[in-house]
Amino acid sequence: MPITHFEDQLSIPRGTTFFDPFDENGQRTGEIDLGNCPGVTVTIDSEKAEHYTSRTAAGEKDRSITTRINRTGKLTCDNVSMPNYALWLAGTQQLITQDATAVTGEIRTVRPGRFYQLGATEANPLGVRDVTAVTVKDEDDEPYVEGEDYELDALNGRIRIVDGGSIAEGDKVKFAYTPKAGKYLRVKTGGKSEVSGALRIVADNASGENRDFYMPKVTLSATGDLPLIVEGSSNEFVALEFSLEVLKAANAEALYIDGRPRAE
Repeated sequence: MPITHFEDQLSIPRGTTFFDPFDENGQRTGEIDLGNCPGVTVTIDSEKAEHYTSRTAAGEKDRSITTRINRTGKLTCDNVSMPNYALWLAGTQQLITQDATAVTGEIRTVRPGRFYQLGATEANPLGVRDVTAVTVKDEDDEPYVEGEDYELDALNGRIRIVDGGSIAEGDKVKFAYTPKAGKYLRVKTGGKSEVSGALRIVADNASGENRDFYMPKVTLSATGDLPLIVEGSSNEFVALEFSLEVLKAANAEALYIDGRPRAE
C-alpha cells in the first residue's frame, strides 16, 4: 500500500481587526473595529544563552537555552477615521459644539495680503467654520467693502485682506459674524506616545481554514509618515502605520490562535 501524505494547509489571510483600549486602570473598555487593515504582522525574536564545551580542542556547542522572547509587529490601517487618528496620535477625541451665537467686535491687527481665521483662540485654535452675516469694519464702525477691501471664504470662516484696498498694515479691524450651529469631532495630541489594549483578528481568509488571533496585551505606537498633501498624480490611499508590541499579560499568554468549532 502506498504511503498516504497529508494535505498541506495553505493560507491567504484576510479578516477584521479589533482593538480594545485599556482605561487608566488597565481594564478593557470594548473593542473598536479598526476598519480595513491590509497588513498585520507579528515578528518573534529570541535571545539564547549558548554553552560551549571546553573538553575538546574545537570547543563545540553542547547546549542552547532560550532566555528571552520578544514579540513585535506592524499594523497598517487605511481606514482614516477620527478614532483611528486618535489611536495613531495616542491622543484624545472630543465632540465639539459650534453654537450659532453672533460674534461682534472680534478685533485683529491686520496686514494686507494676509489671511485671518475667524474665531481662532487658544481654546479653539482652528476657529469657526460656515459663517454668515459677516462684516468687517474699522475702529469707528465704518464698514469695509467685500471684494475691494477684503475677500471672504464663508464656508471655512476665513478672510483675506486685499492688497491696495482701504485697509493698511497695522490697522485694527472688527470682524463680526454668526457661525452655523453644529457638532464635529476633534482629535488632539497629548503627552503619550503609545496606547495599550487588546488586539483581536477575526479571520475571513481568501484561502485556508479560518483561525482567529487574540493578543490580550499589546501597545500601539505610531510609525511612518502621515501624508497631509500629496501630488495630484498619486493614486495611493493614506494609511496609518503602527508599531506593535505583543506583551505577556499577568494572567494570560501573549498570543492565542483559535480554530473554529466543528461538529464531531
